[in-house]
Amino acid sequence: MFIQTEATPDPAKLAFLPGREVLAEGRIDLESREQAAMSPLAERLFAIPGVAGVSLAKDSIIVTRSDREWQHLKPAILGIIMDHFMSGAPVLREPLAGPANGETIAAGRVREALRQIIDPELGYNIVDLGLIYDVTVGEDGATTVTMTTTTPGCPATNYLRTGAGEAAGSVEGVESVEVMLTYEPRWTPEMMTPEARRHFGMDDGGGW
Repeated sequence: MFIQTEATPDPAKLAFLPGREVLAEGRIDLESREQAAMSPLAERLFAIPGVAGVSLAKDSIIVTRSDREWQHLKPAILGIIMDHFMSGAPVLREPLAGPANGETIAAGRVREALRQIIDPELGYNIVDLGLIYDVTVGEDGATTVTMTTTTPGCPATNYLRTGAGEAAGSVEGVESVEVMLTYEPRWTPEMMTPEARRHFGMDDGGGW
């Protein structure tokens, strides 16, 4: 796979052309990691220090930089774009059209917001890693997030719990958040979504 780059009138923006369709139609401009939760590709690009925006078009990905030079950003951006398309993962996640897996629409929105939180050890969001066991949102906005970590005593536990609470609290209609940590059941790689499994190159049998 060969990815071309193309300058734009704005020196802070650079177009990356993967040589295949990115979007079927239209254009989507994402200006924050929260907005990028709708796209696995954009989510990973926003994790690169110095990336301030991502626009998805029919045959291009336009990245906006902040204060880092392109010579430092381009290798990481090219690597992520290539890895994404080679994995076969979708550019956009399926929108939440209604309750899923017994969750209310409000709980589903909280779950989407939790995709902002990236496990620092694995470099992937905690929802698709399977670390979020349950989300409930009461009529009064009281929200409970039940989650785990990849291992008991994980050094990132406090970081993940705090991040989950802040992400859930950012959702409209959420008035209070309680993050409950559990290790029953213990997390295993089989709890990852198919998207995450493809990202980590796991075979159909669940191995790394």
